[in-house]
Amino acid sequence: MIKKILILFLIASFGLGLKAQDYTGIKMGIKLPYSYNISYYMRLSDRLGAYVGAQAVTFPFSSSTIGYLNFWGADAKMSEILREPLSIGAGVDMGMHYYFGADNRRYYGGLAIEWMNLLKRDIKDEVINEAFGVDLDSYPFGPILENMSVKPLTLNTNYLNLGFIFGTRFLLPYKPNWEMALEVEVSKTVYSHHFLFSDYRYITPVEKTTSTELKKMMLKYGWFPTFNVFFLYKID
Repeated sequence: MIKKILILFLIASFGLGLKAQDYTGIKMGIKLPYSYNISYYMRLSDRLGAYVGAQAVTFPFSSSTIGYLNFWGADAKMSEILREPLSIGAGVDMGMHYYFGADNRRYYGGLAIEWMNLLKRDIKDEVINEAFGVDLDSYPFGPILENMSVKPLTLNTNYLNLGFIFGTRFLLPYKPNWEMALEVEVSKTVYSHHFLFSDYRYITPVEKTTSTELKKMMLKYGWFPTFNVFFLYKID
């Protein structure tokens, strides 16, 4: 599902760019308090723009997602499951802008699609035990010995956000190739997938519970408002 959405968006964006491209550039900046972003930007016409690029969640924003979830009312023990895998994450950020206003089309509204993968990390048994009232030590061992384990307990998480943007852009004085943009964005998680794994224990029941409950939590409480500051360097 995620791959299909990304492919369709890329085809549509570059197809529009071939028809009515005005200029292209490198867009870089920060979404406060959430992520660092860099992307390839295409001003397709007087009214339309599009971008596709990468985003990263890391220091000092490592706990921002948990903070958002807890703020909206998520169970703190449940959201804690994501804390250690969330120490670093990477993904794709893409969107479309529609420009309006008489003053050199300074203002725009937009739609963004953001996919994030939280890189695999070992987490502590206690986090799962407290969240679901289980005891992972009671689960049967296998297929390897504990002292040979390289992944005692890991969590792989990815999620897809749909975002809405309102922004304004400024031409920087004495810098004809540079623009600055300020944006307010609200993103909502519309899909997530979570896989809990242990290489020396059979934890299928708790793995299924973890996946189901984290999906419910992200879908209900996954709201991410940000204030975005970007700089655009025009290539041509």
